[in-house]
Amino acid sequence: MANVKKQLKKFGRQVWELYKSSLMPAFMYLCAGMILMSITMKGDKVGEIQWDNSKLLWTIVCSVGAAAYNALVMWANGGQQYEMLVSGNMKRMSAQYGEGYKISTHKEWKEYRPWKGFVIGALIGIYALITALYFGLNQDWIDSSLGGSEHGVAGSTYGVLVVIGILISGWTILPFLYINMGGVHVSYFLSALFVLLPIIVSGVFYIAGAYARRNKALRQQMIAEQQAKATAEKEKKINYGGLPGTKPKKRK
Repeated sequence: MANVKKQLKKFGRQVWELYKSSLMPAFMYLCAGMILMSITMKGDKVGEIQWDNSKLLWTIVCSVGAAAYNALVMWANGGQQYEMLVSGNMKRMSAQYGEGYKISTHKEWKEYRPWKGFVIGALIGIYALITALYFGLNQDWIDSSLGGSEHGVAGSTYGVLVVIGILISGWTILPFLYINMGGVHVSYFLSALFVLLPIIVSGVFYIAGAYARRNKALRQQMIAEQQAKATAEKEKKINYGGLPGTKPKKRK
């Protein structure tokens, strides 16, 4: 029973660490959606919302900006967790030889694992997935409401959830919303494909960050070994003047 509790506690720490790692990138995607909404919806009226090139451009700009920040965070995360893995390997290796080398800063649940980046990306994209499912399941009502129907979206639970969905994942749902308001029927379920963006970006840059830190450590080690070798092979200069009977004669 004690072992089960230990494993559950370990699993809980791992899940919490993954979730914490997803918060900042997820917040940036949220900001991207809010910025996109404030820019593209300015001046639009219910029933007159149209999709155009400027909205497409702003969608690309906001999505790329959020993805770039996502990549930067995951790059740093991968490097930090690789160092934690190195510390863990040293600790486990010392334990095998009975030394029990202690590293106070080591946390096993923060160690690098290749799959972690993709899981973090999935946690970032879960908001877009939930939004896609809600809009897809209520597509007829949403399109008719925003298209100028008499019942509208104000003052209803459905309407509040529509607004929340746009706020938390505007960068994925707004393009489909605009296209549908323009008279072209596109399923909101397709917006779930945008979930692949944070998954791919997070997974790839998490691994790349870890390998970059590994390569940096190997280069530093190689440079140190080369310097040590050069020092060992360097010929020592002999001061003949300091040895008895070897003092060179002075020229007159």
